Amino acid sequence: LRPSVLDSCRLARQLSALDEMFAFLKARLPEGSADEETAFCVNLAAEELFTNMIRHNEGRGDHILLELEVSAPRVFFRFTDYDVAPFDPKSVPAVKLDSPLQERNPGGLGVHLVKSVVDRVTYEYQDRAMRVSAEKQRRR
Repeated sequence: LRPSVLDSCRLARQLSALDEMFAFLKARLPEGSADEETAFCVNLAAEELFTNMIRHNEGRGDHILLELEVSAPRVFFRFTDYDVAPFDPKSVPAVKLDSPLQERNPGGLGVHLVKSVVDRVTYEYQDRAMRVSAEKQRRR
């Protein structure tokens, strides 16, 4: 494992950039059976966060910045969407998975999914830039 380095990639603010995002992650995430679960969780959470930013953020930015740091104990990644209105994912009510489908409100499943596959999610908003960070502890 190389020393911990924060690496970044600018992704076009469109769904077609998912392939580029996955290629960036694949080239930098550790390989091996011990890291398969970590890579799966990071890819799933990253896809959901990136897709949500494109679909739901109100703004005019032309790209989203993805930053990634891989270290022995964890994988940290952060998306920054520029020139957007604030939206705090923590404001999404908890999903009531035990309620019948007809009693559920649409939305919120993506945020729930991200929170269930990573160990920590944080949100920051400053100067019309939205940053959502996630951290996944690596298994040994």
